[in-house]
Amino acid sequence: MKRKALVRFVAGAAMAGSAVALAGAPGMAAPAAARDASIQALNELSGSGHGTVTRSVSASGVPLLARFSYLFTDSDHHIRQIEAMPLAQQSAVEIAFADLNGDDNYNYRVSHEWVDPTGIVQATFHGNCAGECTRTLLTRPAGDFVFVLTGFRFTYDSEDHHLGKIAVSENNSQLTTAFEDLNGDDAYSYDISYAWVPRSRLGTVSSVQNTVHATDVSTNAAAAGEKVIRGFSIDNLGTGTAGDNHIRDLGVVANANSIDAIFGDSNPADSADWGLLVQYATLL
Repeated sequence: MKRKALVRFVAGAAMAGSAVALAGAPGMAAPAAARDASIQALNELSGSGHGTVTRSVSASGVPLLARFSYLFTDSDHHIRQIEAMPLAQQSAVEIAFADLNGDDNYNYRVSHEWVDPTGIVQATFHGNCAGECTRTLLTRPAGDFVFVLTGFRFTYDSEDHHLGKIAVSENNSQLTTAFEDLNGDDAYSYDISYAWVPRSRLGTVSSVQNTVHATDVSTNAAAAGEKVIRGFSIDNLGTGTAGDNHIRDLGVVANANSIDAIFGDSNPADSADWGLLVQYATLL
């Protein structure tokens, strides 16, 4: 079946929002009805704001995360919260890139591929961690399914910190997260929303990996097609005081034939090398 031509929605001005906690409960599979070819659209939100921003969306279906990027517009900062989280009940997406006081302006770009829900199982997981943690997901349905991110929220419990690593990935129903500075001992909470997508709905399931030197943007060749993010890891590889930094920009951006990973402070040319891993899938 041919997919409907891509439709892009760009929403209007940003509105201030407040954080909404997500419960960690399994989702329900959509009825086994014929797929609706009209539900297939890229919804892209871009703009600027400070603290937490809530944007309304006018799309239906399941929102599979396609890209996210953030840029402090003045300088680099400590970080307390990073978020790109769909809020289904509010028909909105919540976005955050903020230090402790949340008054620094940033540009953002968050995109979801909204797809027909037939056969897809949605779920969320809430956890608490310090450094890196792995938890078991009990939501995987029987059969051949692929884990795909729909959203994430990382928040330090107190204060703000340098950023040495941020990551979320799934392997054999094991969910691994990381949100840490150099010593990796600061407590944080996280909410991960995700979908188990039938393998038959996806084309290429793959990943890109690289080590990056003296720049904040790395472009990596990837399979052609519209992509969704299964997981990612961005990690400062330096040691000692070079092992974490203030943060100015961060992101994973899927393009037609490549994936950009973004990670830097105000002067990435003199920063330590950093590593990236982006797990992705193409849509059929």
